Amino acid sequence: MQELEPVDKFNFACYPGIKCFNECCKNLNLALTPYDVLRMARGLEITTTEFLERYTSRHVGMATGLPVIVLKMVDERCPFVTDKGCSIYPHRPTPCRLYPLARVRVGEEVQYYLLREEFCLGHEEDKEWSPQKWIEDQKAMEYNSMNDLFFELISAKNRSGKFLNREEIEKIYKYCFDIDRFKVEAGIEDDIEALKEGIRQSIKIVSSL
Repeated sequence: MQELEPVDKFNFACYPGIKCFNECCKNLNLALTPYDVLRMARGLEITTTEFLERYTSRHVGMATGLPVIVLKMVDERCPFVTDKGCSIYPHRPTPCRLYPLARVRVGEEVQYYLLREEFCLGHEEDKEWSPQKWIEDQKAMEYNSMNDLFFELISAKNRSGKFLNREEIEKIYKYCFDIDRFKVEAGIEDDIEALKEGIRQSIKIVSSL
């Protein structure tokens, strides 16, 4: 990976017809953020409960002790990839939206890295970008903003060092990922407000001793 400043330049383009098209949609270990889950469920016009049950597997992070949601592959391919590309492209999750960039946040600092994988020919294209321009073009600003809220939960958990029991993990799963179930219980109609409140409630759980 190559570290990039927000104004550094890199070349990249991806489009139907490039020889490596859809290669990046295979053999993925793709963890989803709460906002990813919400947007993908809305794009598919199903509830978050149905999306989670049908398309994801659920784990507990070894480092954080928090729920980790991973997209399930079908025959080692993303379930949403077609010969024409991504069938949910407007609602694609953060890693796909940012690719070939990776975004890493440490405290208040955000760093971008350029990923170069052997199969990807997009780096040989003439189109020039900076990380800032790429994020704007891919409409990733709202994703980054919402993901940063989830990062606050991870940071709070790391600070407290609290061991979460099964009931607490289940609550955080519901509050952060199964937003439709949480909306009903909390009496909140707006998706974003429900997600923000779910994260706030989760931070309270990990911060209490």
